[in-house]
Amino acid sequence: MRAITVGLLVIVISVLAGLVCWASEHDRPLEFPRAFYATMVVMQGAMFILWTLSECGQAISRERELKTYDFLKTTRLTSAELLVGKLLGAPVLAYFALACSLPISVVAGLMAGLRPTAILWTYLLMLVVGLFWSLVGLFLSMTTEKTGVNPAVLGLVLIFPIMGMAMLFLETAFPGLAAISVAPAVQELYGEAVRAAPSPSFFGLRVSYQFLSVFLHATFGAWIVLMLIRNLKKDLEQIRLLSRWGAVGFVIFLNVLLYALLDPKRIRSGAFPGMITEGEISTIAVILNAVIIFAVGVATLTPAEKLKVWWRRGAAAGASWFAGDAPPWPWLLVAAMSAYFLLAVEAAALSGIISFRQWPLGSAAVQLLTFLIFAVRDVLFLQWCLLTRMKRQVLKGFLFLCLYYTAALIVGAVVQRVSEPAGRLAITLLTPFLVFDMHANRLGLWGGLGGMALQIGMILFMLRAIVGRLERPAGAAAAAVA
Repeated sequence: MRAITVGLLVIVISVLAGLVCWASEHDRPLEFPRAFYATMVVMQGAMFILWTLSECGQAISRERELKTYDFLKTTRLTSAELLVGKLLGAPVLAYFALACSLPISVVAGLMAGLRPTAILWTYLLMLVVGLFWSLVGLFLSMTTEKTGVNPAVLGLVLIFPIMGMAMLFLETAFPGLAAISVAPAVQELYGEAVRAAPSPSFFGLRVSYQFLSVFLHATFGAWIVLMLIRNLKKDLEQIRLLSRWGAVGFVIFLNVLLYALLDPKRIRSGAFPGMITEGEISTIAVILNAVIIFAVGVATLTPAEKLKVWWRRGAAAGASWFAGDAPPWPWLLVAAMSAYFLLAVEAAALSGIISFRQWPLGSAAVQLLTFLIFAVRDVLFLQWCLLTRMKRQVLKGFLFLCLYYTAALIVGAVVQRVSEPAGRLAITLLTPFLVFDMHANRLGLWGGLGGMALQIGMILFMLRAIVGRLERPAGAAAAAVA
């Protein structure tokens, strides 16, 4: 009965949309099929994406609320089988509604004289984007305890603004990033100019936006699938999104993708309108990797129980800090070294455009090292929070870090009103945000070195605090009094 109701509603809404289009194009009857087709595609896309996101965004958190999550953990079905069931089963009515409206829109597109390949690509893109946001919904549902705001509302707040902002990349040296939004691909399909921008570059080759849209959504979706399969049957406190080598692989993937989407024709040494310099590429790479390395550190935090088991097993023979259940900070070093190596490889690959000696690899190394030191300190603080009795330790630890950086910037700004060099020195000592100005003067350089030394001291302190927590003897339950 629900399926019949949905099918009838789809037919009624399609008829109403057709009447509206006919009324608006009654003086131009030849434009009616095209207007009706465009209206149907927009309605189908919005309905399909938001509906699938809404259903998948509650698929796991609803199980926790209904106290049926233990059945998912104990079933003989594998995590991959559960993932397929949740991904395609929870929003099955959305697929049925799309299937009911598909013949109407396809006939309208053919009557409008559109190419069948363009219609086919349109629905392929719709399916790929819908599956991607379904995976995002499942990921959010897996990492939350209770269903809060309806994911469809979250989708309205996030999806369409993200797609709109992605269009800004069309006029940069990374036009391929605009493929995150399907608008350039759709405009290409129907012969409309994409802001007079050239086709995007992928490893120096010209490709279509349709290919890039499918590629980006498929590859990022594959990473989400990996995280879901690893953690779908785990409780919230046991979730660890990626393995250590998986985290390093994710860093490598994002760096390779960044350089693959860089348009070589927009690289020039020196300042030119609309062009990007080697220094700007280096700065973008450093900032991107600073965010990625911190995110990877958070994603690979070791659950408290596993960390205690690692310490107790290895305390006598010497615990390996590169073990899978050890604190994640050594792997952040590996990730940073991989990112810097790829930057050097990119500089060597582009030596035909810009001489290898012109690349600021020395400055990039200092900048990346500074961000790495702060990231290691912050991740170790979050790891220490996991060993405490706080509730929602990672969230509260992150909020404490936000408070720290806010306080540091405020103190620096206040000191700057008295003495600008002293204020900049305070900010440099306490935050990594002025690392790009270290070479400007000797004070900035010494402040940067002092800041790194101070944070290394904090890292040693946090390591000692973590070890102190791990060395505490396990508490025994008190005997009950008869």
